[in-house]
Amino acid sequence: MRDYPEQERGKRLNRGFGRSRFFPAAAVIAAILLLMQVPACAAEYNHAYPAAITKKGLYVCPGMEEDAVDLGIQHATINLSVNDFMPAEAYRSETYSIPFEYEGTTYWFAKDAVGRYDEELLRLAQNKVLVTAILLLPYRSDDMQYLIYPPALGKSANYYQWNMTDENAVRALRAIVTFFQRRYAGPSGARIVGWIVGNEVNNSGVWNWAGEVGIDTYVDVYAEQAAQVYRAARQVYKYARIYMCLDHYWTAANGSYWYPGKEILTRFAKRMSARGLGNGTWCIAYHPYNISQYEPNIISNSAAVTNKADTRIITMKNLKVLTDYVKKKYTKKCRVILSEQGYSSVTAGRDTSKEQARNIALAYYIAQQNSMVDALILHRQVDHTGEGEKYGLYTSWGLENAAYKKPSWTAYKYADTTKTNSYTTYAAKKAKTLSGKSVKKLFTVSNGKLSPIRNLSWKKTYTGGFKAYGALSGFQYEKGVYTLTHDYARNANVPWGIIRKGKINCKTCSKFGFGIYVNSSVSGSAVVYLRLWSGSKHYFDASATIPCAVPHSLYVDLKKWKKRGKITKVEIYIRPSGSGWTGETAAQIHSIGIRK
Repeated sequence: MRDYPEQERGKRLNRGFGRSRFFPAAAVIAAILLLMQVPACAAEYNHAYPAAITKKGLYVCPGMEEDAVDLGIQHATINLSVNDFMPAEAYRSETYSIPFEYEGTTYWFAKDAVGRYDEELLRLAQNKVLVTAILLLPYRSDDMQYLIYPPALGKSANYYQWNMTDENAVRALRAIVTFFQRRYAGPSGARIVGWIVGNEVNNSGVWNWAGEVGIDTYVDVYAEQAAQVYRAARQVYKYARIYMCLDHYWTAANGSYWYPGKEILTRFAKRMSARGLGNGTWCIAYHPYNISQYEPNIISNSAAVTNKADTRIITMKNLKVLTDYVKKKYTKKCRVILSEQGYSSVTAGRDTSKEQARNIALAYYIAQQNSMVDALILHRQVDHTGEGEKYGLYTSWGLENAAYKKPSWTAYKYADTTKTNSYTTYAAKKAKTLSGKSVKKLFTVSNGKLSPIRNLSWKKTYTGGFKAYGALSGFQYEKGVYTLTHDYARNANVPWGIIRKGKINCKTCSKFGFGIYVNSSVSGSAVVYLRLWSGSKHYFDASATIPCAVPHSLYVDLKKWKKRGKITKVEIYIRPSGSGWTGETAAQIHSIGIRK
């Protein structure tokens, strides 16, 4: 988790480090926890855990969801930070918040925060993205401080261990999970399919601070939190997955209260089993960063990264050490997601954007070839100015405002497709060297060119039935013309346009075209994209850069595309050419059809 600019990854916090007066013995904690076990009951939703074609995932920048979908991701994480959605007392009313009754208590969820989650998850649902929520507890100084484990209150940290010694705090935990899982549990639409409990919990000192307690007490309290999240989530959705979270330090500690991941995992497994949650009921979210957070080279040599079981650190290079151990010790039902790893495009002031692109593709291929891994969730979509590393697929104008694509955007987009580039070619060879297996191309991509056409006289038209897509503030359909108004509040890199699902047969009529008019942009031109899908694994791409304020008639010849007889979805969308859009940018799309 990288959203705290005052902290560099790996540095301990030393502010206000002190012993709390509240320090119960482990035996007392265990007795309290035993009384708070939640009985199992039938789940409200029983649909199967959704399948994904690709393991490609991303930590999506809020508001950039359509760009992430364009990358072809099918996995994402979303931060559910208590301070975002649980309001201060003055805002606990129906004016500002959503009331939720749970076990005789009313809990309040901030409308603005929940609204943002709704928007983000609905946009991701357009590509059936599997979303895993990361439940985070920052510091609270108000009446919600009871949620923090009391021994942790003497020191400042990024996130804190949940207070599992207070029945009210435990009930609040279950209420939160129940609220969000129920809101995002359906088989279609916005959905959450899994929960990561805390962040990098082997590094308690920074990312899950529990105070100066012994490791046995720490793991016991954390395991109880995971067990409660498991029961609450699964009472709503039968197949929700629960993950414990580790960083890349495997058999080595890295300071006080920063434990080896293997040791925490071993103790956690025993405590979960004692709670009736044995192998296969919980999973692992791992962060296989390189040793140097700035150096993007996965295959660099280090004595700390080996293929032996006692390796100090696990990166993407020796990932099989982790997955082989987990499979043998906890069975293949203990699934692994790589929920955070990144590769910097700047190293010691040197431009390493090409190295970043190669290594992002390589990381994906390594994950793809590992049967124990369900997802590689790349960190992050856009550079964050609070981080020293430049992990994004985009540069940033400031904070997390996307500016320009890096080579890594294209490398990641096409990593799992038949379309290759120098980055994916390099990565595929390195992945085969590491594993002895060739990488798989999951999507077949064909390319063409949008060209001018004299008239839009079609044998058959398909103008009706399109829906709005992307960064739009206005959408209207009248007399065969779609009028689209760009949402200037959204990032300029977010595509916008129209989408239609439904069968089209271009077997004999191989020309597909449409009319388009874009009134303005900063550069005076726009890039128009046409994507035609045939099923879920084959698509045809074409594009053209057009001047603004001039009507255009465009077409593509599909004669060489073997799937043209079974088109199932049409996407027409617009991206900026140059620096972006004006505040008045709008477009019209019309006369969509086919002919010989």
